[in-house]
Amino acid sequence: SWKVEIEKLDYHHYLPLFFDGLCEMTFPYEFFARQGIHDMLEHGGNKILPVLPQLIIPIKNALNLRNRQVICVTLKVLQHLVVSAEMVGKALVPYYRQILPVLNIFKNMNGESASGIDYS
Repeated sequence: SWKVEIEKLDYHHYLPLFFDGLCEMTFPYEFFARQGIHDMLEHGGNKILPVLPQLIIPIKNALNLRNRQVICVTLKVLQHLVVSAEMVGKALVPYYRQILPVLNIFKNMNGESASGIDYS
């Protein structure tokens, strides 16, 4: 549970911090990072777009781990990020060159190793 209302948090400080936690694979750290991201994206509104440039490096770091579980969670976070506020999807376009190459490698893996992907 949050000690402060989520809307009152400093998004420039906490949202990148939680995104850094995408690389975590140990419980409870991975849970706290992911839950913090989803809670902040759910309540962030117009506070999310100005923080977007700070989120690219943690997203790229998580994808560069090339761990199936981390990549799947990062993709779900990216989906939530895009629908969390107006213009976020459009603002991500300049960063595609940093994000998409790792996803292309993951997409081209053989069927055995990519079976953990939830296409829904």
